[in-house]
Amino acid sequence: MSGAFDFEHEGDPTLDLTGRYGYFLQDYLEIGGFVELAGDFDDTFRYGLGGFAEYHFPQWAFLKAPRAMPYLGADLELAFLDTDIGDDNAALIFRPRVGVKWFVTEYFAIDTSFFVAVATDDLFPNDRNDLDPYDLGLRLGLRVYFK
Repeated sequence: MSGAFDFEHEGDPTLDLTGRYGYFLQDYLEIGGFVELAGDFDDTFRYGLGGFAEYHFPQWAFLKAPRAMPYLGADLELAFLDTDIGDDNAALIFRPRVGVKWFVTEYFAIDTSFFVAVATDDLFPNDRNDLDPYDLGLRLGLRVYFK
């Protein structure tokens, strides 16, 4: 479960929640799916489904406790926007990410990542009265790992 701080958004506070479930295909390579809900629930509401991949770099891990492991990831999402600002849209979103997972225990981590999102249509309310096809932000989340 994670949420985002949006660097581009102006206006009312928004909610941006993502739930993910993944599986490690091989050591350090995780793939999975996610559901996202975002918006201020007044002027805009975006929802979508997608897939993700992440590659972890344990050889670059730093700190001992909590252990910090860098990773690269990318999301591909089919998103739908219901808005009062412009037209309701549906689009594909590509979101590359770079981040660090701070392992508090062997199976619990705090996830921080910087992302850039690019959509095939105007989905992101970066200005008060306008939608854009791009977004920038910082995502903060919790990860739980099962054996």
